[in-house]
Amino acid sequence: MENNGEIVRDVTAVHFLLMFGYKLFSAYFPLFLAAEGLSLPQIGYAYLLVYLPIALCAPLAGFFSRKTNPALTMMLGIFGYGAYALAMVSGVHAQLFYFWQVALGVSASLFFTSSRILLMAYPMRNIEHGFSWFYNAPFWADIAAPVLGGFLIWYSGGFSSVFTLSVAVTLAALAMAATRLWGVSTKMSGRKISLASWALRWGNLFRRVADVKMLPYLAISLAVLWMGGLYAAFFVLFLKDALAWTRDAVIFYTAASSAFFSVAYVLFIRRKQKNNGQNSIVKGAVTAGVFSSFFVLPVAYLGFWPVFAVDFFKGAGSFMCNAGRSSLIARKFKDEPEEAAAFDTIFSPLGVALGSFTAGLLIGSLGYGWLFYCGGVVVLAVVAVAWFLGCQKNGNGVE
Repeated sequence: MENNGEIVRDVTAVHFLLMFGYKLFSAYFPLFLAAEGLSLPQIGYAYLLVYLPIALCAPLAGFFSRKTNPALTMMLGIFGYGAYALAMVSGVHAQLFYFWQVALGVSASLFFTSSRILLMAYPMRNIEHGFSWFYNAPFWADIAAPVLGGFLIWYSGGFSSVFTLSVAVTLAALAMAATRLWGVSTKMSGRKISLASWALRWGNLFRRVADVKMLPYLAISLAVLWMGGLYAAFFVLFLKDALAWTRDAVIFYTAASSAFFSVAYVLFIRRKQKNNGQNSIVKGAVTAGVFSSFFVLPVAYLGFWPVFAVDFFKGAGSFMCNAGRSSLIARKFKDEPEEAAAFDTIFSPLGVALGSFTAGLLIGSLGYGWLFYCGGVVVLAVVAVAWFLGCQKNGNGVE
């Protein structure tokens, strides 16, 4: 009998290591791209090239996990992260850069699909808590990784040392996945199916997703993820350019905000998660949408602490919404973890990809503050429409 809590712990630990290696440089990646000569729209499109392949490849990643096992799929994804960092050591080279962006997206699709398969196949008693621990891993990495990465960039005068260290940490994640998750993954080898059966399962999944009891909540979650895409490419540049923060201030902010969020999750947010994904989706989306709109305030009102508070509540709302969505999907499709995990993996990056693409189109005309404000307004509008069309009738909205 497997200990589901230990499996969730091991998957989360691998996620933490992988994100630690990635976040050594990702917090500054927009600055790196700007230094390499990419325009603001090009930076937005660069993120699109990462997130769109995650969504497109997720079904195939789920099918591959059935044909082999989730641990192998996970390890291939981790290997791809390491190869990407190694390629970036030599800098950005025109078409090769865009190839590596797509390759990173494919790798992420393999990793996150396989991770969600294990979380859904071996769930904790409170499913939402299990996904919350998994989604917390990047915040834990943010506490130290950007600080270390920023120091290495300052000390070496460039990004090569950061990318090199990222490769080493990624190899540690690869080793942990092999030693801790291979055994439990091989026990799922009896779930192999034919390509035709796999296609039928996906058709059935989409029919069930279209049900009024799910679709409004998924629409709300997609809107929140879309808003997250607006921030993915431009929030760091917003701090640097619009608010005139120094690099050291950005580093300190990233570490401090992530540390605070991790503590706040354990002490406060976790207690609000009642294993009811619908409630978390609606409450989280409203919170994220309302606080995102505050970034349109004049720069004079956006000092360190106001930005810290607004970003915290926006992030907490998005976090609750995402964990609630994964919990809802896991409960709805508990007998089909591979397809459910792939669908959840499609959902997350698709929203961010669309948001990054939108940001690339609008950043020149709107600017940072109005872009984030419009993101919040769109989320609140989607919540209102979904509430009146479906959530209110279901009786599973806000308690």
